[in-house]
Amino acid sequence: MTVNGNTRSLRQHVQRSLGDDFVEPPASVLPNDIDDDEDEGEEFQPKAAARGRPSTTPGRGRGRPSRTGRKTSATINQADDDSMETSSVTMTTGNNTTFASAQQSEEKGYFHHLLAGKTNIQVLVDQWIDSYQANRDEALIELMQFFLDSSGCKGKLTQAMYLKMEHVDMLRAMTEHFDEDTSEYPIIMAGLQYKKFRTSFSEFVVLLIKQASYSIIYDQYMIDNLVTLLTALSDSPVRAFRHTGTLAVLKVMTALVDIALTISIQKDQCQRQYEAERQKSSARRAADRLDTLTAKRKELEGNENEIKSFMNFIFKGVFIHRYRDIVPDIRCLCMSELGEWMKSYPMVFLDDIYLKYIGWTLYDKVGDCRLRCLLALIPLFQTTDLVGKLELFTNRFKDRIVQMTVDCEYEVAVQAIKLLTAILKFNERILEDKDCENIYELVYHSHRQVAQAAGEFLNQKLFHKAEQPLTSSKKRSQNTAFMHLLVQFFIESELHEHATYLVDSMWDQHPMMKDWECMTDILLEAPDQEEDPLDDQHENCLIEIMVCCVREAATGEYPIGRGQPNRKLTMKEQKQKEDDKRVLTDHFIGTLPPLLNKYIADADKLLNLLQIPLHFNYEVYTTTRRERDLDAYLTALSDIVQRHTTAEIFDAVSKCFECVCDVSFTLSNRAIAHRGNIIDKILANFNAAMGIFEEMDEADEDDLYPLLLNLRKLDAFHQCHDLDNIDLWDKIHLLFKAAIDNEDMSPEIVDKCFGIANRSLLWGLYQLDIQFDKDLLKKLVKRTRKLCALCQKLMLHANTQICHYAYSTLCDLLISMSPHLVDKNPDYQVLVVEINENLIQALLTFLNTYVFFAEEPKNQDEQGKIETLHKKRNLLAAYCKLIVHNVLPIQAATNILKYYVKFSNDFGDIIKNTFTRARDISKIHTAKTMAYSLMAVYKDCVAARDTAQEAAGNDETIAIDLSPLRELARRFNLSFGLDMAKQREALAALHRECIRFALTPLFKHDDPSQPGPNILFLEVLPEFASKLLKPDKKAIYDHVDKLVHNATIDGDAWQPLINYRRILNDEPGGGHGQKPRTSTATRGRKRAAPQDGR
Repeated sequence: MTVNGNTRSLRQHVQRSLGDDFVEPPASVLPNDIDDDEDEGEEFQPKAAARGRPSTTPGRGRGRPSRTGRKTSATINQADDDSMETSSVTMTTGNNTTFASAQQSEEKGYFHHLLAGKTNIQVLVDQWIDSYQANRDEALIELMQFFLDSSGCKGKLTQAMYLKMEHVDMLRAMTEHFDEDTSEYPIIMAGLQYKKFRTSFSEFVVLLIKQASYSIIYDQYMIDNLVTLLTALSDSPVRAFRHTGTLAVLKVMTALVDIALTISIQKDQCQRQYEAERQKSSARRAADRLDTLTAKRKELEGNENEIKSFMNFIFKGVFIHRYRDIVPDIRCLCMSELGEWMKSYPMVFLDDIYLKYIGWTLYDKVGDCRLRCLLALIPLFQTTDLVGKLELFTNRFKDRIVQMTVDCEYEVAVQAIKLLTAILKFNERILEDKDCENIYELVYHSHRQVAQAAGEFLNQKLFHKAEQPLTSSKKRSQNTAFMHLLVQFFIESELHEHATYLVDSMWDQHPMMKDWECMTDILLEAPDQEEDPLDDQHENCLIEIMVCCVREAATGEYPIGRGQPNRKLTMKEQKQKEDDKRVLTDHFIGTLPPLLNKYIADADKLLNLLQIPLHFNYEVYTTTRRERDLDAYLTALSDIVQRHTTAEIFDAVSKCFECVCDVSFTLSNRAIAHRGNIIDKILANFNAAMGIFEEMDEADEDDLYPLLLNLRKLDAFHQCHDLDNIDLWDKIHLLFKAAIDNEDMSPEIVDKCFGIANRSLLWGLYQLDIQFDKDLLKKLVKRTRKLCALCQKLMLHANTQICHYAYSTLCDLLISMSPHLVDKNPDYQVLVVEINENLIQALLTFLNTYVFFAEEPKNQDEQGKIETLHKKRNLLAAYCKLIVHNVLPIQAATNILKYYVKFSNDFGDIIKNTFTRARDISKIHTAKTMAYSLMAVYKDCVAARDTAQEAAGNDETIAIDLSPLRELARRFNLSFGLDMAKQREALAALHRECIRFALTPLFKHDDPSQPGPNILFLEVLPEFASKLLKPDKKAIYDHVDKLVHNATIDGDAWQPLINYRRILNDEPGGGHGQKPRTSTATRGRKRAAPQDGR
């Protein structure tokens, strides 16, 4: 290729060293010696960058002699080589400089037209081509100026510079003309305008090259100069130049690829025409037709060779140096464009010579670069005609792609799984079993996109080729075989508590997830002779999967941890949910009763099946006239209540009746009648059991079992239904009295009694809200007082479980009967439980006994310890909830906060959240409560010292260990945050309370010269002094002086007070032996920190 005039040699930029601004592939895949420019190699081995080779190109800026001039700012010019200096090159003609820093006018510059976005890109391209045909040098100067402007450079390129200076020298001069206020440049700037500009910039370059392909691209001038400039830009140590130049030259390459593809198609078409014409007889053959076609074919071949030579130059001169640039955005750009070239022109680029660069970049440390590689590969593997050429690449980099399925970047992991799914469609044998198993586990991943991608892979691997048995004598759903495979997969995964995650992963992948008929047919119909019957485990798993499918279809909610909780559904999702709910209801109202009857003896299966009616659209019973199915369903529920004995089953049945008895349901009267019959039977059995209980002097567990069974049923129905016509209070009260008198009373009976009693009060409040009744109000007041007294008595019971039940019920009662009731109705004031010291002390005694200082069971396993800790946390949280909801005064948290450090691992989060929420109520009262907690800890330290002193005798003096006090003070101090202005009143209140305690009394009773017994408490206050503002320090200092009066303060015993006053007065030497901090900072102007502009 010949270059005319002042065109720079293209070839001088090809062979050059790779500098320090490049990133190498991982060492694990690097060989010892491979040349980057050898394209013949078939092996996928990354090529090491040449380090330390002398540069042969002036444009590299390394190894040249030092030149006088201004050093390029690392921040402004984005130089990636700290040692690189640029010289200010000026060429003077008379009194005029050859370039100026003035910005190109908006009316003339292509950059400003594209940035404004008001001019059509096609118009700008046509305008430039017309300008080039009129004066090619001026047009090229305008185009070069456009690229400089797009780089953020404010320098102006003149004709003299263009004619007399090399491109590298021009760029070196232009580095002096960047905006010193920012390190950004247009193609990376934020904002919609610059985002559109980047798109317009790429479109402009591509369209310009394509438009030029019809005329001027083959004149051996335009494309030569343009590519040489862009290559120099992409080789610049200035990041703005390098990034913009790389983007532009790669877009040029993209346009050239499209042109080469077009020429290739035209050449093939011309060859076919030539062959067709040559096969004609001499009589029919046009004389000059063959000569014309031959000439046209030769012309196309010449054009194709020239375009390919440019492509080869750009790839070798730019791509192989920039694909491992130190700037991640440039590496991403290279991978994205390479993927486009492979997809557009696979005959040339879909080769191992080019694929290896994508494979090496899969090891990039930046997630976005790895992502671009995967996004480039996925379309190739999804194209049937291209996938055959990727076999060698797949074998070489398969293990790396499998590793990327657990990438720390979730989007990378998602695309890696999608790529493996595409590979699986191409050839199942490429992936080994261990590779597939690693992906199978990801269906339970907490990230929904990762799990769904894994679900797509699982669907392709397991369900794509599964077929229905041909010998089946019954007409089965086509998804039957798939469902069997899904159940088997769920069993083998051994994660039986996570069926909802498996269902969510497969939800959008396979229609079997909504094939209700398939699921119920498998459960209800007998298998064929050729089919193996389902065992108990398979039935359990299938029912669990079916229930999870019903829940997802009816609610549209994602499992916990996947997506936002309580997310708002879109209109489309809402409509889909309603349609799915109607379809599943229409199916299950006929099949659920047989399922309940079939598995009525199996409690585990029933618990799952009874979740299905909670998601019904009950109006379908009316619209489809399915009253018989409703009766069958209600009868099945009645049979379940009669046959079962567990509380969980009764709770599930009660919730089912709650849904079907809703008054908005047209046929609710039938359900209410069934519910009434069930409750009447339960009540009759309960009364009979109570009669037997009252007559017995002593009762064992067998004697109490009928009573317990009916209490379970009553408690379950009382949770969801208002049994206003049944008054169980008197009989429940008798059971409470029996529990007080009898230490061997069944704890579960007491628990059910507490539940019934508490809910009877809540249902009473519900009735009062509907219709106020003074008689009902008086009855509720009387029963509330009785229940509160019973709870306090039973909190002292010998049985630990009964104590726990009583404590939890009391806390719930205090919440429900709190002063907030008065906001609804002033008449409810009489319902509010009075909070007194005895009540608070009873609660604190319980916490000390069963939470903070509970006896640990011996030989308890790890699971048992976790469950015990969970119970303790619930008990403590119940008390803290009373403080947070302003039922108990904030001061009631004193004995809780004192354990903040001691039990930090077990309860630290609960205690911290308590005083954080208490600050929202009152900052001052919370600060005072903290002071009281510190006082309590100080008293504990003194008591510990006294105990140790008694054990040691008078021979040795034991000092007080205040380390627990200081640590607690340090934790409290951190909780105040950094905004001292917001906390100044609270901090001042804390200091005053602590001072009052420490200086009361001021002197010993027997020795007026010695301080009082609490003087050491002042050692904790320096922890909080740093948060005080100067006016507050002065006020507190005056307050201390006022308390001390004119007392003589001298001696070591008064040292805590002396130190505290020094700190308040900002005198040196205050604190716990603290030395004044000496500043080591140098005076004068700060030395600028080195900035890496890379």
